[in-house]
Amino acid sequence: MRVKEMTEKKITDKKQAFFLFCICWMAYFTCYIGRLNFSSAMAAMIEEQVLTKTQAGTISMVYFFIYGAGQLLNGFLGDKLQPGRMIFSGLALSMLCNLLMGTAGAFGVMVIVWGVNGYAQSMVWPPIIRIFAKRLEEAVRLRYCVDIVSTQAAGTLAAYVLSAAVLSVSGWRTVFWGAGICLLLVAILWILGYARVERLAGENGVVEENSTENVPAERSVGKNGRSFGSLLLGGLWLIILPVVVHGILKDGVTSWVPTYILETFHTSASLSVLVTTVLPIVNLSGAYLARALYRKCAGNEVRASVVFFSVSVAALSILWLAGSFSMALTVALLAVITASMMGVNTLFVNLLPLRYEKEGKVSSVSGFLNACAYIGTAVSTFTIGVMVESLGWGVTVGSWLAVTAAGLVVCLAVKGRYRTGETQSSDSGSGAVS
Repeated sequence: MRVKEMTEKKITDKKQAFFLFCICWMAYFTCYIGRLNFSSAMAAMIEEQVLTKTQAGTISMVYFFIYGAGQLLNGFLGDKLQPGRMIFSGLALSMLCNLLMGTAGAFGVMVIVWGVNGYAQSMVWPPIIRIFAKRLEEAVRLRYCVDIVSTQAAGTLAAYVLSAAVLSVSGWRTVFWGAGICLLLVAILWILGYARVERLAGENGVVEENSTENVPAERSVGKNGRSFGSLLLGGLWLIILPVVVHGILKDGVTSWVPTYILETFHTSASLSVLVTTVLPIVNLSGAYLARALYRKCAGNEVRASVVFFSVSVAALSILWLAGSFSMALTVALLAVITASMMGVNTLFVNLLPLRYEKEGKVSSVSGFLNACAYIGTAVSTFTIGVMVESLGWGVTVGSWLAVTAAGLVVCLAVKGRYRTGETQSSDSGSGAVS
């Protein structure tokens, strides 16, 4: 009983909590550098005929499919294993994959290496959300769960800027080698920093779950005896389609933006990547708008997401009809779309899982929803390449509009009756915002 009470104790020291946030931020930020570098280098690889569009789309599809499946598996494992070691293992394996990708020459080898990288990176996000839920007090964890979204904007910006700089003076291989070095340095930083967090937490009586043999057995099905399946049937299934659609737009479409800019406006590969850096700068606004809408909608994530899907439908309609007339207009519309999907991501993947702390399913729910998103990403990264080669960009953009409209229809249909599993009765202590 004593151990159970200790595992529930939160970090109250603000400096210690901020240090924990900083190392988690750095770990996930660097993952984006080791992930989006392929998207950044893709235009140059296609231009140099290293890959065809279909082959490039296949590599992206394999990455995101395995990343999504890994999110599901590592989401469940993240509720059972020591999260610090999981994150270090993911960073180290991703580092190795990036170094190998820089030396690969054959399409088949690239598929395998980048697929393994997808699994490696899937080991990072679920344990981070679990660390926040278990170690931080409610007000602090809610703030940090939104603030960590800045890693996506900063990581995307860093990946594109670094890649553009490297491509302007060197080849695409150096893009992967540079990312590998960054991942190595941050893996070392993580293992040293998290060891410090554990030492200080232990001195203050905060015991990490899975660091002792006496963790209560009921955690395998949640403290209230509910399995993940019952939580899924209790409400999570209602948002699967919108989550998949947001994955199509947030990462699937973003992966092809440099190529879209290059081919539509006939720019250089480095300029198309550099122009794309506008997107992550704007994207961060979506996360903070999501938090504001979440509060305004009394914690109803689906109701808040309706606003973002509506804005995306409007922006995609303009892009479909008039996007090819101006590069500035195209980039602005893409920024609005991806910022809106960042808002949806914050609502569904960052905030909603916190409601399941009492069930011991924070990592599982976050991993499951991320897996759904990346199923959409995996399918879209491949099909976009195929569609562009056979039908052109006009039809492809029209398909983005169609699936986004479908996501909006679903959100409108379920917003009034959506319940987060069976946790509504315990919202006051499971991550709801007052």
